[in-house]
Amino acid sequence: MAGRWAWGCLTLVLVSTAACAAPAPSTAPEATKRPVIDPSAEAQALHLPFDAYKRTETDIELVERATEVLAAQCLQKKGYSRPALPAFTVLEAPNRRRYGVIEPLVATRTGYHAPLTSVEKERDRADRARGGYRDAAERSAANNCLDDSMRRVYVDGTESPLLTRLEREIFEQTRTKDLHVRAAFDKWRSCMRTRGQKEYADPLAAAADDRWKDPGSAKAETATAVADVACKKETDLVEVWRGAEEKLQTAALKQHPADFDQVRQTLDKERAEATRIVQSAKP
Repeated sequence: MAGRWAWGCLTLVLVSTAACAAPAPSTAPEATKRPVIDPSAEAQALHLPFDAYKRTETDIELVERATEVLAAQCLQKKGYSRPALPAFTVLEAPNRRRYGVIEPLVATRTGYHAPLTSVEKERDRADRARGGYRDAAERSAANNCLDDSMRRVYVDGTESPLLTRLEREIFEQTRTKDLHVRAAFDKWRSCMRTRGQKEYADPLAAAADDRWKDPGSAKAETATAVADVACKKETDLVEVWRGAEEKLQTAALKQHPADFDQVRQTLDKERAEATRIVQSAKP
């Protein structure tokens, strides 16, 4: 099942690894040691027109819960019992890392690495408390039930290839060709120089610096990330870039009304069915 990082970064995966860089592979215990920092008000307020045509974090929580309900019912028919995970209320911040790190606290505590959210922490704790499978037969049955449940809950058409392509193209166009964004990059680079930082083409290049793969560079990473966030604020880079994308995304919506309307209808259909499944399982 796709995790929340995957959903959040799906449409930008071919645009910039820096914008949606996933944490390096690690064991579960190591992952839980990552600092817990929920999205700031600024991150939650960062919206774009295309957001309305993609699954939200709440949507993902809902469809995953519906999948769990069906999978549990399926397992019960096979003679197995598995506790369900509790429901979680998530904070919506779909563009939290779209333009790199934008939150001072994140820069200070995790540099360019993504922190955990409190919901991710609680979900991990609940999953651990639930425990593993008793044997290979139960694991096989669970996997089969999960696959079948996903096919029943997830609706084809909610992930629009057109939206994915347009979002990728618009992101890259504003990054490389928009004069206002390029001017903001120039100001950002100048600001970074005054803080003694390395010359980067833009904030995403700073986030993707290979040095950050080395734990020994943690202090340098933090210093760069803190300067990066400060310079973004000083130059108003995030708002300039967001505004450029907003303009082009709005124009794209007007050019393809039928296609986007179909996506919205499909999303509504998936939400309605997932809601029905979850409510039907309530005592």
